Amino acid sequence: MVSCHVRRNPRARRRFRMMWISYIGKEWIRKKIGVVTFVLTLLFAGLFSFGSYEIAKHAMDEPTSHGLLNGMMLMALGLMFAQMIIAFLVLFATMGAISGEVENGLMLAVLARPIPRWKVYLGKYAGSAVWVIIYSTALYFAILLPVHHWLNFPLDAIPILKSLLLFIWAPLLLLAVSMLGSVYLPMLGNGVACALLYGLTLFSGFVENIFTIDGGGKGGNEIASQLSLFFSMLMPSNTMLRRVSYELFSGLDLPVPADMVNSLGPFSMVNVPSIAFLGYSVLYLIVLLAAGCAAFRRKDIA
Repeated sequence: MVSCHVRRNPRARRRFRMMWISYIGKEWIRKKIGVVTFVLTLLFAGLFSFGSYEIAKHAMDEPTSHGLLNGMMLMALGLMFAQMIIAFLVLFATMGAISGEVENGLMLAVLARPIPRWKVYLGKYAGSAVWVIIYSTALYFAILLPVHHWLNFPLDAIPILKSLLLFIWAPLLLLAVSMLGSVYLPMLGNGVACALLYGLTLFSGFVENIFTIDGGGKGGNEIASQLSLFFSMLMPSNTMLRRVSYELFSGLDLPVPADMVNSLGPFSMVNVPSIAFLGYSVLYLIVLLAAGCAAFRRKDIA
């Protein structure tokens, strides 16, 4: 009865979506996730802004290209750490999204309502995704604005928007992985598995960048590329970070020589994922959500 009403009434569908957003928000507050994240994010943003100021103070006498390179390096480093913060927030906040509620019996109360399981699963994903999008957007500008203010890093709406959308897209992919894992694995097991996979993907991307820049020998470069591709297919979220930097720096058309860009080391814009890989990431998300819905529908919660 309730299910039919929700399906046929657009206003009821909106209320249904808002219910999950509110439910996830209350859960994050009840578990102190929101408070701890807010306080530590303020601390991170303050330290990053202070670091930007100190770098700018010591770079006053350097040429313009060196100043821009400092800005690029600080932006790349800040975005990387911001992605890591968001990733661990997503993993630890959602590693028990299904299994945790099954273990403590809360899922029995949720499924007592006449709502299809796939709607419950997608509702949980959408509710978490909204808060992740808000947090990711705030953290992105907490990195961008200090670098712009202290190091005169140029701003342009189109590259920033493209970069921001990709910056948000990465944790949404990770959220889908964590949600699917929570159907099959216990809460702690899912957290450990997703964190290790995330770390392996991040490390393999750094190794591939270093081999590409330094030459590293043909055999070593091929092995590093194959390993990086393998882990990127399993966890595309980390690879998005290279595209984030590429869209931001290339779109701004900064007057910095290529050899200076390569001096960014593992943060340089080499091995940037293609448009085809971005298309793969969309398909990846759809498949993971469909697999999660199907697995949750078959899961025994008794």
